[in-house]
Amino acid sequence: MKKVLLETHRLRPVSSEGLFLSPALDIKMTTGDVVFLNGDNGSGKSTLLKTILGLHKKYEGRFSFTLPAQQVQYLPQLGNLSFHLPLTLLDVLDGAATNHLLLQGLDLKKKWNTASGGERQKVLLAAILAREPRFLILDEPFNHVDKDSALVLEKALSDYFFKNQESALLMVSHRPVTNLFAGSLQVDLK
Repeated sequence: MKKVLLETHRLRPVSSEGLFLSPALDIKMTTGDVVFLNGDNGSGKSTLLKTILGLHKKYEGRFSFTLPAQQVQYLPQLGNLSFHLPLTLLDVLDGAATNHLLLQGLDLKKKWNTASGGERQKVLLAAILAREPRFLILDEPFNHVDKDSALVLEKALSDYFFKNQESALLMVSHRPVTNLFAGSLQVDLK
C-alpha cells in the first residue's frame, strides 16, 4: 500500500506585501510518485518548493510531510549556488558518493569554479542520491546543463526511483519530460 509523503491544500506563498506568489497547489504525493511543476518564469514554482521546505515562511493554505527532515533532500537551482568556491569537485562529495555512476569519467580534482554546469550538477546530485532520500525536491536541475548531461542526470534519477520505490520526486523543470518518467504527474501553475 502506498504511503502519503506530502500533502498540500490550497498552498500559496505570500509576499511581504501580502501578494500571492503562485497559484494554489493541491497535491497528494505517495511513495513512488514523480510530480513535475510546470509554469512560466516568475510563476512561483521555486517559491512553492521553498515554502514546502519551510524556507519561505509566509503562505496561505497548509501542507504536511510524513517524513523526518533528514529523509528529505533539496537541490536548488544551480544559478543560486555560489560559483566562487575554493574547492574541488571531490571536496563537495560525501565519502559514499565518490563511487556513484554519475561521476564516471569526471575529473574530481577539477576546481569547482572551472567545472561546467553539467559537471557541477552531476556532483551535487550524486552527493544527494548517496544519502538515499525518501523525498527529493529538485529546482530546475537541467538548467545550465548541456543536452547530453541532462540525459545522464535524468537517467540517474530514473534509475534511483526505480530501485527506491518507497521514495518520491517533486521537481521543477522547463525541459520536456522523457519516457523515463512515464506515469509522472504534470502540474501546471498558471
